[in-house]
Amino acid sequence: MKRTCFYALAFAGAATGCASAFAHNGATGIVADRMMGMMMLGEQMQVLTPIINGFSDPGPAVIEEAAAMIAAHSGNAMTELFPQGTTEFPSEARPEIWEDWALFAQYAQQLESLAQELERTTDQPTLETARVARNDWTSMDTSVLLGLAPKSDPENSSSDPETQSIRSAAAVATDIAGTCSACHTVFRK
Repeated sequence: MKRTCFYALAFAGAATGCASAFAHNGATGIVADRMMGMMMLGEQMQVLTPIINGFSDPGPAVIEEAAAMIAAHSGNAMTELFPQGTTEFPSEARPEIWEDWALFAQYAQQLESLAQELERTTDQPTLETARVARNDWTSMDTSVLLGLAPKSDPENSSSDPETQSIRSAAAVATDIAGTCSACHTVFRK
């Protein structure tokens, strides 16, 4: 019985090792690392797709977790996984990445920014946008109400959180999907 258990465990361990080695056609090193990162990003998009399509609202915790995972694997974390000359099989990276590094880095940074925006969303994913309107009456600035002080210019106060547009999780996730798609169209085999 002990011998059978030993062989079963040895086989299971070998099978697991083989499965992970062949999961990306035998990729190793940095290529395997980036393929695993891309696979993780794909898994997060599977979580977000029903939100994009308006089929589900998994709740803020699930959205925040997906956003955190995307943020962790984008921006500089992503570009560091693409050193020059790592295009050999099984890599799916095209040489165009290094020919137009600025565009590739822009996509990576855009993905990170969108992930951070997604992490901040707490509204219902099916809502298009919500505008937090700030006007003289809601701010109750007496000097402005009485005409003693100039009104603030809403177009020049975009850093003010009260005047920023709050996008839905669905809208941000749609932009994340678009960023991934655009990058893959240009840079993936």
